Amino acid sequence: MYFQFMIEDHSTEILVDHVMEKFRLKYPEQEIIYDSKSFSGIGHLKTSGNLFERKGSKLLNNLRSYLRGFDRSLRNMAQAAIIVVLDNDKRNCEEFKIELERIANETMLLTDHVFCIAVKEMEAWLLGDECAILEAYPNARKKYLKDYEQDGICDTWEVLANMLYPGGLAGLKKKKEAGQNVVGKAKCEWADKIGKRLNFDRNISPSFQYFIRAMETRIVDT
Repeated sequence: MYFQFMIEDHSTEILVDHVMEKFRLKYPEQEIIYDSKSFSGIGHLKTSGNLFERKGSKLLNNLRSYLRGFDRSLRNMAQAAIIVVLDNDKRNCEEFKIELERIANETMLLTDHVFCIAVKEMEAWLLGDECAILEAYPNARKKYLKDYEQDGICDTWEVLANMLYPGGLAGLKKKKEAGQNVVGKAKCEWADKIGKRLNFDRNISPSFQYFIRAMETRIVDT
């Protein structure tokens, strides 16, 4: 089975790499091949301005053109799927899915595809496995999980920052304000260290489980 991923950012790409390695270990008899195209953020489906502003390097800005391109490459492959992984941020998840499927229909995709939306953002998939967090960071400040609503439209990466970053969210913001590129680096570190310890079965994030089911169905049915 071949998977072509379109991924919102580098930290999510790191997490997807760990997930795919776990699938390869779980199904050693299956040939699982994948490639990833990561973007520098989510962008917008409706864009305006000059060509650079309309295209740039954001996922949604480029969604139509990349879907067409990957579809041309994969439509004649017997077992292939395009997997788009992105955050819903503050969007209504169901409305967002409908809008994304509308784009896919307009693009007239012949290749199997699925949109996997992290609710509210990728860090929710990490927060869905408390044991993985504690395995990666034994000194994590667990009290910040108390008021976190799993897959809620609420602070997500900020919760992880308070749990894991020296000085918490305030310390991270202070370095960011000083001009240091720390938020992206921290997210990549969390995705790597926690992602490699994630357990599919115990993860309580509904949107993560949707992603896992979408992948597993295609792997098992090949």
